Amino acid sequence: MSLFVAGKSSDDLMEVHCRLVLCGLLLLRGAVRGSILYRVSEEQPPNTLIGSLAADQGLPDSGHLYKLEVGAPYLRVDGKTGDIFTTEIPIDRETLKDCRTLLKGKLCYLEFEVSVTDLIQNQSPRLIEGRIEVQDINDNTPQFPSSVLTISVPENTMMGALFSIPLATDRDSDRNGVADYALTAGLDAATLFGLQLIVLGNLDREMKDSYDLTIKAVDGGNPQRYSSALLRVVVTDANDNSPKFEKSTYEAEVSENSPMGHSVLQNPHRRVTFSTANPVQDMQDASQHTYYDSGLEESETPSSKSSSGPRIGPLTLPEDHYERTTPDGSIGETEHPENEKKKKI
Repeated sequence: MSLFVAGKSSDDLMEVHCRLVLCGLLLLRGAVRGSILYRVSEEQPPNTLIGSLAADQGLPDSGHLYKLEVGAPYLRVDGKTGDIFTTEIPIDRETLKDCRTLLKGKLCYLEFEVSVTDLIQNQSPRLIEGRIEVQDINDNTPQFPSSVLTISVPENTMMGALFSIPLATDRDSDRNGVADYALTAGLDAATLFGLQLIVLGNLDREMKDSYDLTIKAVDGGNPQRYSSALLRVVVTDANDNSPKFEKSTYEAEVSENSPMGHSVLQNPHRRVTFSTANPVQDMQDASQHTYYDSGLEESETPSSKSSSGPRIGPLTLPEDHYERTTPDGSIGETEHPENEKKKKI
């Protein structure tokens, strides 16, 4: 028997023939793609029934062999009834390969394939494909990146300034994810800080240089899960205080024949200064500069030799610079005016 179609070329007839053959193969396989959709909550116990293929596909209760092709190790299929069950390995939505990096609002699916063989008519296996929507449960607690969170806030920060707090993360979906934060502060900090982190009062590092608060993250599940972390606010220094002497006037007596280097007055301030009683003469004669030692032998010394003790009087340094150790331990160099004068000569 031949097939003749008017107005068709041999190439067109060949294409039609190929399409008919392909359709026939698909009918023999009986493949059903994407026709099955089940839903199950994650973390269900073993042997939880997810769905029955025989009932859903309208197949007889007997005479068919069901075999799971795709879906292990999370699923198993009863070979006689086609019922799909969970296994000893729980379906954890957050660890499924296709659900780890889901975008916000996207659903999580676990795909499966089951082959069905008609044992009575001895037909070729029929492939059933489907998906299982894995629904989220509140099985994860919000977590902060560390148990102790540290934020530095300058003491001259204006009221109302906002500082970012490291946020907590929750592996659950949006509905069961982080929903709210709460900040608990002691009496000394309650009037200074608000949530996320708002400065509500004036800070003074010299009065208190750090505050410990407790921040809590709560999710939106039912029942809710939460975790807490210590939020340490470190108040950093600003140059808001001027140096002050203990007295406004210092007096001392010294014998007229006192040798150079004799201790006249000791001042606890660790600072090197040059001074003169006559600013005009100071510009003309650098020898009028006076060097005040702090009275601490190791605190400030000429760079070529160690100090012999507290002293006051004209100072000629053997080198171009002298060095001093500041209270924070750093070394600073200062040019002596008299040495600068020598360089110009």
